[in-house]
Amino acid sequence: MTISHRFLGATALLLAAGTTLAQAPTPGRTLIPVFDAATIKQRCDGELAALRKTVARLERNKAASSTVLAGMNRLALQNASFGNPVYLLANVATDKATRDAAQECVEKLTPLSTEIFQSRALFEKVLAAKPRDAVDRRYRQDLLDSFEDTGASLPEAKRARAKIIEDELNVLGLAYQKAANEDPTTVTLAATEAAGLPEAWLAARKRDSEGRLVLGMDYPTFVPFMQNASSEDARRKVWLAFQNQGGPANLERLDKALKLRAELARLHGQPDYATQALRRRMAGSPQAVQEFLARVRGAVVELERRELAELRAEKAALLASPVDQVTVQRWDVSYLQERVKRAKYSIDQEKLRDYFPTPQSVQFAITVAERLYGIEFVPTQAPVWHPDVKVYDVHERPAGGARGAFIGGVYLDLLPRDGKYNHAAAFPVTPGSRLTGNKPVSVLVTNFNPKGLDHDELETLLHEFGHVLHGVLSTTRYADQSGTSVKRDFVEAPSQMFEEWARRPETLAVLAEICKECPRLSPEQLKQLDAARSFGRGIRYSRQWQYASYDMQLHSGAPKEAMPTWVALERSMPLGFVEGTMFPANFGHLMGGYAAGYYGYMWSEVMALDMLSAFEGKLMDGKTGRRYRELILSRGGEVPPQEMVKAFLGREPNPEAFFSEITGRR
Repeated sequence: MTISHRFLGATALLLAAGTTLAQAPTPGRTLIPVFDAATIKQRCDGELAALRKTVARLERNKAASSTVLAGMNRLALQNASFGNPVYLLANVATDKATRDAAQECVEKLTPLSTEIFQSRALFEKVLAAKPRDAVDRRYRQDLLDSFEDTGASLPEAKRARAKIIEDELNVLGLAYQKAANEDPTTVTLAATEAAGLPEAWLAARKRDSEGRLVLGMDYPTFVPFMQNASSEDARRKVWLAFQNQGGPANLERLDKALKLRAELARLHGQPDYATQALRRRMAGSPQAVQEFLARVRGAVVELERRELAELRAEKAALLASPVDQVTVQRWDVSYLQERVKRAKYSIDQEKLRDYFPTPQSVQFAITVAERLYGIEFVPTQAPVWHPDVKVYDVHERPAGGARGAFIGGVYLDLLPRDGKYNHAAAFPVTPGSRLTGNKPVSVLVTNFNPKGLDHDELETLLHEFGHVLHGVLSTTRYADQSGTSVKRDFVEAPSQMFEEWARRPETLAVLAEICKECPRLSPEQLKQLDAARSFGRGIRYSRQWQYASYDMQLHSGAPKEAMPTWVALERSMPLGFVEGTMFPANFGHLMGGYAAGYYGYMWSEVMALDMLSAFEGKLMDGKTGRRYRELILSRGGEVPPQEMVKAFLGREPNPEAFFSEITGRR
């Protein structure tokens, strides 16, 4: 997942008061300032006032028709230079005071984007701009789309209402994510209720004064528990708690957002929010998305049925009960899948942590990127918000081997802690701009086990690292088109493609070079691992279909209440709905930029698997890697995705590899 936010543009060099560097920065390097709560409060209003002065000057500039594109680019840089780091800190700062101050400041800053893109003066200047070339034409059109979508072309009364709606949606989204990040839910269990969990996992968990386990909802706690705990009752308790994060307040926020989005679409003359949003994406219309989702459902429904039957048989054998007297519950699925994989394929995800130690796995991702793209990651010193955060400068690495030009920066914040963003995502804090010389900086935020990754987590690492590379290898002229600033239904494609490097012998051989003392998977084990990965594919893609269909239902036609809509859809699925759960309260994609866009995960995967074919099975081929970097990663949003993919493949893209993947034929 890549984080999208309205003021994620490019960032100027800006250091927090009182911070010092351990060494001189690389020329052209951009550093992420690490503000404390007091600094954020002190500076927030002044930064906002300065931005409004810049907007006013640009509006008054009579010659702006010839310089407005560069002016809008500079405005994006200034807008992001303070706001992007503050937004990051709202999600990763170690102390609640800083997170709260950052959240409050972001709520103040966010309405400015609406003000900018509702400015009639700026709209008319961009409309009158004379693009020099295709890149300018694309940027001008992107700006015009933003002006129109934000309401600049609406009559005054509708424009004013659109601003109120946009501002309220931003505040709701921020509050929703904060509630999810800081949800205090824990489950207390007797040690006997954690039977089946590895000793290392047990040793790392918190205990209360009576020695009972206190389980939080972070992924290193939750996922292994659901996969390994033999007590069904304990799994049920933990699963129910996980489903209810965010609470009723987040359901209220989501319902309010749905009504506001529907009203916003009507202001623009559109029948619903899905139509409003999709006209700017690759899919183009709700009808195209529904046709795609129908094909996905048709492809996986029978496979899902067979897989669930196998899980039911496994549970019956486990309980020594007749199959017709056994019901597979939602809290059983991960546990039963792991049992089947161990029995059929000799794959134990927990034991795989020995094969993929976390530090060496990170170095593996770095080394693969270096060899594929002709770059070098150089560990460096910089102010950080937590001692675990690692910082790298990224340089060109020419064929001769000498360190080349500075490209950008990468920050890695990989381990869980209280109050931190609780999923895995790339934050493009500093997109680059050739026009100004700004270099991109991306931050990877995850919640990994510090000692080792299972194979699913190794894929997650490479997925999110793919987003980071998309950001740092971008060389776009304009900041607003940098890196992952692409169409929402393409943004996941480069990261999804990079997952393949987690499961091929020639790529995992790189990990063996890095960690000579690590156990190494044999060719037979790799085959078993791939077979195990394939098991559950029908269940997995059926769930993705469900999430995407739910998203489309909420945003199509008249606004609906989130919870009843989810309950009806969940009840129509083979595993049914579990009373007392409120999953939509923690379905952050609906509030974080993927509204009417969750289908984009699978739509992007169509492109990802098709682009993979260009490597012709040689995933460490640097020549193809550099061509991919040049034609896809470096271009960001300067070129429409369809055109980029066609240029890379030498043909029109097609979905056959994707449908082979989801049905287990690839």
